[in-house]
Amino acid sequence: MTLRCLSLAALAASLNLLCGQPAATFEAASIKPANGAARGGGLQLDSGRLRIVNSSLKFCVEVAWNLKDFQVAGATGWMDSEHFDIDAVAGRPFAKGEYRTMLQALLADRFGLATHRQVLDRPGYALVAAKNGPKLPPPQDSPDILFSRTPAGDVTLKATSASMKQLADALATATGSLVVDQTGIEGKYDVSLEYAPDPANQPKFNKRGEPLPEPPADATPGPSIFAALQERLGLKLEARKLPVEVIVIDQARRPSEN
Repeated sequence: MTLRCLSLAALAASLNLLCGQPAATFEAASIKPANGAARGGGLQLDSGRLRIVNSSLKFCVEVAWNLKDFQVAGATGWMDSEHFDIDAVAGRPFAKGEYRTMLQALLADRFGLATHRQVLDRPGYALVAAKNGPKLPPPQDSPDILFSRTPAGDVTLKATSASMKQLADALATATGSLVVDQTGIEGKYDVSLEYAPDPANQPKFNKRGEPLPEPPADATPGPSIFAALQERLGLKLEARKLPVEVIVIDQARRPSEN
């Protein structure tokens, strides 16, 4: 089933007005094409200020709706290829997650963004127990999920006090694909994986937009994430077509710069 709407921000604003509460919006925002020679990019938050640097409209939609890449459809042509710098200031510090709704409203206003939600089949993976069963240590640490890099260029995924759904979400980030927990395993666990990243899904910049160091030329890569998952945790990823709710971009225009 498809639900069409101008934007979720417009719906939120209408509900706020009905409740006598004005919708939170940015007091000022600058949007301009990014420097074509710039490297890096991404989201930067500082109290009541949001900056999106050297990023596409598709990436902005991912931020505004808290989505992964495969959950955005309809971002064709310039919406995925052209990059922009956005600098938006609110009149006060953001409440938790509030900047997302405010960004939705900004995209609707300045990009003329119209979207709808739809459930589509996407290629992905089901996280299941391997043939010999899971090998999951009980939690010892406080909840956290952290990705880091080894000197050899491998990735370390450390999830503490994590459920299987949270692990599946982390694996979706690691693989760049939809991952759904179908293990049937309850509880929370401390898990750690070290694996060689897929070059097609390997980040080239950190969260500050700085280039990540290249691994040494003589570095020996570790196992793939698929092999590491099975050997270390007794779990595996099975390729399947899976339904996922996505945001479909119906229309958008290049923004004015003021």
